[in-house]
Amino acid sequence: MTTFTQGMDAADALIDQLQAFTVDPRYLPRFFDSFFGLRTALGSASDQFAAQHSGDDNDRPVYATVLDRCEQAKAIGNALTPSDAAVTRYAEAVQRTIAALGEQGGTSGKPVLRGTLRLRSKSAPSVRRGRRSTPEPEPYYASLVKLFPVEAVTLYPLAIGIAADDIVIRLILIAVITLFIIVLRWFGTQKERGGDADVAAIAVSVISFELYAASLGGFGYLSGGPEQTSQVLAFITIMWVALVPFVLHRARN
Repeated sequence: MTTFTQGMDAADALIDQLQAFTVDPRYLPRFFDSFFGLRTALGSASDQFAAQHSGDDNDRPVYATVLDRCEQAKAIGNALTPSDAAVTRYAEAVQRTIAALGEQGGTSGKPVLRGTLRLRSKSAPSVRRGRRSTPEPEPYYASLVKLFPVEAVTLYPLAIGIAADDIVIRLILIAVITLFIIVLRWFGTQKERGGDADVAAIAVSVISFELYAASLGGFGYLSGGPEQTSQVLAFITIMWVALVPFVLHRARN
């Protein structure tokens, strides 16, 4: 019988594995954004799961689902080699873990999407191992994951495979993914009961994706070729992803 603590320990182990990939030189800079985005998304989902379920006295099937998803993703990570296909497979497994952490077991009647990506000045109380603390301002990494389009980072390697060497198809698919980001986050950045979307947050997410795509040669290459393009634009992307959400987060708190 799986307990809440076992599920959370498995999630923590998966977070640690993702963190290790971000400092492994084999995965930099090409896969840094993918792992960094997945790690922050998983950390946010894990904290939300803890806040919602740690007070439950009885075991729930959702704990077993979280444990299974975490173990599956961790096993794929243990065998991971630095290739686009392998990273995509691992990212899909981590996304399934995030989805499992967000599962409410049919007990919640709240909208699934609306408000989930909205930046907040206050977060729910932090709960871990049954301990509760007072509400605190939303942590920086929580704002970061809401601004970084991890859903687009997961889709883009698939788009590259579909387009192959056809630049026209690649640009069309980039435009489609960009539109997907705008639509998804238009609803996700509204308040739970509706209202205006957070246009600034949407713009940050779109620019983050465009920089990410450019660093992988999505719009062509600089004069120095693919290697220079990857290094220069990956540097710009990492600085943008880290600093712009921080500025926006501070301005709203």
